[in-house]
Amino acid sequence: MSVLCGIMEHYIVYLLKNSSSLVDLPLKNYYRYVVPTMDDFSNSDSSINGPKAFFANMPLSKTLTMNLDVPEPWLVEPVVAVHDLDNILLENLGETRTLQAVFELEALVLTGHCLEKDHDPPRGLQLILGTKSMPHLVDTLVMANLGYWQMKVSPGVWYLQLAPRRSSELYVLKEDGDASQGKSLSKRITINDLQGKVVHMEVVKKKGKEHEKLLVSDNDRSQEKKVGASYYWLK
Repeated sequence: MSVLCGIMEHYIVYLLKNSSSLVDLPLKNYYRYVVPTMDDFSNSDSSINGPKAFFANMPLSKTLTMNLDVPEPWLVEPVVAVHDLDNILLENLGETRTLQAVFELEALVLTGHCLEKDHDPPRGLQLILGTKSMPHLVDTLVMANLGYWQMKVSPGVWYLQLAPRRSSELYVLKEDGDASQGKSLSKRITINDLQGKVVHMEVVKKKGKEHEKLLVSDNDRSQEKKVGASYYWLK
């Protein structure tokens, strides 16, 4: 507040409510800002105490929801919770009227866009992500909207490439302005923080595959079967 006063050159007047209870305050959201500290780790063993948020004097007769407001790339899930965190009624919790929950950062979301020059995004293109020893740990499909895709990852070094069969039969990954037609390329991705990452990639069709479709509709399949059957009969 002192910084804002210095910038705006105005005085700020604080009006404090005498009652310490939050029951009658016209509030719909209650926030606590949690920052990890150096003493989160135990001195006796390798256990982690973890940062905590404490809410006191909360409304007893109103239905509440407990959640975390975290950065967008984080996938956070409750791992310890006796009660339903989406429907909390403190007056039904018994004499203690205390609720506890433990949340865990399950994974980070790796997002990206896959494009094909002078064409629409390759909708349905399958991508796989893994390590050098295990290339296929997670997979996803490219969407039609801006070629968007996403996967769950953790910090480390990952390799992104086209999935075997249909995707790698038609397309090849274009890396640094060059597309190798003879081998399947992979894109190295390093996750070294908790901020997430957006990966932009471009694919091109292999020679002789320019007019083939990645996704074949049911009508196209039935037509191909008819053509194949008639060709077999003529032969």
